[in-house]
Amino acid sequence: MKDRSKLDELDRRIAAAQTAVRPKPNEESKYRKANLAWQMVIELVAGMLIGLGIGWSLDWLFGTLPLFLATFGILGFAAGVRTMMRTAERVQEQVALARQDQDPTPGGQSED
Repeated sequence: MKDRSKLDELDRRIAAAQTAVRPKPNEESKYRKANLAWQMVIELVAGMLIGLGIGWSLDWLFGTLPLFLATFGILGFAAGVRTMMRTAERVQEQVALARQDQDPTPGGQSED
């Protein structure tokens, strides 16, 4: 019985040491997600405005009002969506890396 109590005490000390060494979870600012959402909206709107500006300029230059405006407006929208998707992929990669850094076991699976 005496050995069992020593083993239990050792288990408690090991668990306390592991808890102390384990990295803290990455705490996000409460505004981080809102900032990310605004960044993505701005990327979409900027792509559209640039496309519309180029289209309107070409229409003004060549006198073909709706043709280039519509074409470059659609292309600007597509470019904005593509930029938003790149941002989302980058954020997902950062989250995946943060999870790997927090997980002490290799492969991300806990041992039973």
